Amino acid sequence: MPESEKSVDELGRVLMDVNQPLFMRYRAMFALRDLASPPDCPTAVPAVHALAKGFADSSALFRHEIAFVFGQLSHPASIPALTEALSNLEEASMVRHEAAEALGSLGDEEGVEDILKRFLQDKEQVVRESVIVALDMAEYERGGETEYALIPEVAGASA
Repeated sequence: MPESEKSVDELGRVLMDVNQPLFMRYRAMFALRDLASPPDCPTAVPAVHALAKGFADSSALFRHEIAFVFGQLSHPASIPALTEALSNLEEASMVRHEAAEALGSLGDEEGVEDILKRFLQDKEQVVRESVIVALDMAEYERGGETEYALIPEVAGASA
Protein backbone atom coordinates (compact mmCIF):
# COMPACT_ATOMS: atom_id res chain seq x y z
CA MET A 1 0.00 0.00 0.00
CA PRO A 2 1.41 3.44 -0.91
CA GLU A 3 2.39 5.65 2.05
CA SER A 4 -0.27 8.19 1.02
CA GLU A 5 -3.01 5.60 1.65
CA LYS A 6 -1.82 4.47 5.08
CA SER A 7 -3.48 5.76 8.23
CA VAL A 8 -1.79 7.92 10.84
CA ASP A 9 -1.77 4.93 13.21
CA GLU A 10 -0.12 2.65 10.63
CA LEU A 11 2.48 5.26 9.78
CA GLY A 12 3.12 5.92 13.46
CA ARG A 13 3.79 2.23 14.01
CA VAL A 14 6.28 2.14 11.14
CA LEU A 15 7.93 5.34 12.39
CA MET A 16 8.63 3.79 15.79
CA ASP A 17 9.45 0.24 14.65
CA VAL A 18 13.21 -0.11 15.06
CA ASN A 19 13.04 -3.42 13.16
CA GLN A 20 11.95 -1.58 10.01
CA PRO A 21 14.63 -0.39 7.60
CA LEU A 22 15.54 3.23 8.31
CA PHE A 23 14.39 4.13 4.79
CA MET A 24 10.85 2.94 5.62
CA ARG A 25 10.85 4.79 8.93
CA TYR A 26 11.83 8.01 7.17
CA ARG A 27 9.15 7.45 4.52
CA ALA A 28 6.62 7.13 7.34
CA MET A 29 7.98 10.32 8.90
CA PHE A 30 7.54 12.27 5.69
CA ALA A 31 4.10 10.76 5.02
CA LEU A 32 3.04 11.87 8.52
CA ARG A 33 4.40 15.33 7.73
CA ASP A 34 2.23 15.40 4.63
CA LEU A 35 -0.82 14.32 6.66
CA ALA A 36 -0.19 17.23 9.05
CA SER A 37 -0.54 19.85 6.35
CA PRO A 38 -2.51 22.01 5.95
CA PRO A 39 -2.74 22.53 9.71
CA ASP A 40 -6.53 22.48 9.79
CA CYS A 41 -6.99 19.15 7.98
CA PRO A 42 -8.53 16.35 10.08
CA THR A 43 -5.33 14.28 10.18
CA ALA A 44 -3.03 17.17 11.16
CA VAL A 45 -3.07 16.96 14.96
CA PRO A 46 -2.99 13.14 15.11
CA ALA A 47 -0.07 13.15 12.64
CA VAL A 48 1.82 15.72 14.75
CA HIS A 49 1.25 13.59 17.87
CA ALA A 50 2.49 10.49 16.02
CA LEU A 51 5.60 12.38 14.90
CA ALA A 52 6.22 13.62 18.45
CA LYS A 53 6.64 10.01 19.58
CA GLY A 54 9.78 10.00 17.44
CA PHE A 55 11.51 12.04 20.15
CA ALA A 56 11.67 8.79 22.14
CA ASP A 57 13.89 7.11 19.52
CA SER A 58 17.41 6.14 20.60
CA SER A 59 19.00 7.88 17.60
CA ALA A 60 19.84 11.57 18.06
CA LEU A 61 19.90 11.96 14.28
CA PHE A 62 16.37 10.57 14.04
CA ARG A 63 15.16 12.90 16.84
CA HIS A 64 16.86 15.80 15.07
CA GLU A 65 14.94 14.95 11.90
CA ILE A 66 11.65 14.92 13.85
CA ALA A 67 12.41 18.45 15.08
CA PHE A 68 13.33 19.49 11.53
CA VAL A 69 10.00 18.19 10.21
CA PHE A 70 8.21 20.12 12.95
CA GLY A 71 10.02 23.24 11.77
CA GLN A 72 8.74 22.60 8.26
CA LEU A 73 5.19 22.14 9.52
CA SER A 74 5.03 25.04 11.98
CA HIS A 75 2.04 23.34 13.60
CA PRO A 76 1.03 24.60 17.06
CA ALA A 77 0.35 21.03 18.25
CA SER A 78 4.12 20.42 18.12
CA ILE A 79 4.93 23.11 20.71
CA PRO A 80 4.77 20.83 23.79
CA ALA A 81 7.05 18.18 22.24
CA LEU A 82 9.49 20.77 20.93
CA THR A 83 9.56 22.52 24.31
CA GLU A 84 10.26 19.22 26.03
CA ALA A 85 13.12 18.44 23.62
CA LEU A 86 14.64 21.89 24.06
CA SER A 87 14.26 21.71 27.85
CA ASN A 88 15.96 18.32 28.14
CA LEU A 89 19.53 19.18 29.13
CA GLU A 90 20.53 15.56 28.48
CA GLU A 91 19.33 15.77 24.87
CA ALA A 92 21.90 15.97 22.06
CA SER A 93 22.68 19.58 21.24
CA MET A 94 21.80 19.07 17.56
CA VAL A 95 18.28 18.01 18.59
CA ARG A 96 17.93 20.96 20.96
CA HIS A 97 19.24 23.29 18.22
CA GLU A 98 16.63 22.04 15.76
CA ALA A 99 13.86 22.18 18.39
CA ALA A 100 14.73 25.83 19.09
CA GLU A 101 14.58 26.74 15.42
CA ALA A 102 11.32 24.84 14.95
CA LEU A 103 9.85 26.81 17.84
CA GLY A 104 11.06 29.98 16.14
CA SER A 105 8.90 29.09 13.13
CA LEU A 106 5.96 29.14 15.55
CA GLY A 107 6.85 32.56 16.90
CA ASP A 108 3.40 33.99 16.31
CA GLU A 109 1.92 31.48 18.78
CA GLU A 110 1.36 32.73 22.32
CA GLY A 111 4.09 31.82 24.78
CA VAL A 112 6.69 30.62 22.28
CA GLU A 113 8.90 33.68 22.63
CA ASP A 114 8.92 33.28 26.43
CA ILE A 115 9.85 29.60 26.07
CA LEU A 116 12.78 30.49 23.82
CA LYS A 117 14.03 33.29 26.07
CA ARG A 118 14.50 30.78 28.90
CA PHE A 119 17.39 29.29 26.91
CA LEU A 120 19.33 32.45 26.03
CA GLN A 121 21.86 31.57 28.74
CA ASP A 122 21.97 27.82 28.04
CA LYS A 123 25.27 26.07 28.78
CA GLU A 124 25.48 24.86 25.15
CA GLN A 125 26.68 27.54 22.73
CA VAL A 126 24.85 25.97 19.78
CA VAL A 127 21.59 26.12 21.76
CA ARG A 128 22.16 29.77 22.75
CA GLU A 129 22.90 30.72 19.15
CA SER A 130 19.93 28.72 17.84
CA VAL A 131 17.65 30.51 20.30
CA ILE A 132 18.89 33.88 19.01
CA VAL A 133 18.08 32.78 15.46
CA ALA A 134 14.72 31.39 16.62
CA LEU A 135 13.80 34.66 18.34
CA ASP A 136 14.63 36.49 15.11
CA MET A 137 12.41 34.03 13.23
CA ALA A 138 9.65 34.55 15.81
CA GLU A 139 9.84 38.31 15.33
CA TYR A 140 9.53 37.80 11.59
CA GLU A 141 6.53 35.48 12.05
CA ARG A 142 4.77 38.07 14.20
CA GLY A 143 5.57 40.85 11.71
CA GLY A 144 3.79 39.25 8.77
CA GLU A 145 6.56 40.08 6.30
CA THR A 146 6.72 38.06 3.11
CA GLU A 147 10.44 37.23 3.26
CA TYR A 148 12.68 36.15 6.11
CA ALA A 149 16.25 37.47 6.31
CA LEU A 150 16.17 39.51 3.14
CA ILE A 151 19.52 40.09 1.47
CA PRO A 152 19.87 43.84 0.95
CA GLU A 153 20.35 45.00 -2.59
CA VAL A 154 23.59 46.81 -3.32
CA ALA A 155 23.13 50.17 -5.04
CA GLY A 156 24.39 50.08 -8.60
CA ALA A 157 24.48 46.28 -8.83
CA SER A 158 23.47 44.94 -12.21
CA ALA A 159 21.56 41.75 -12.87
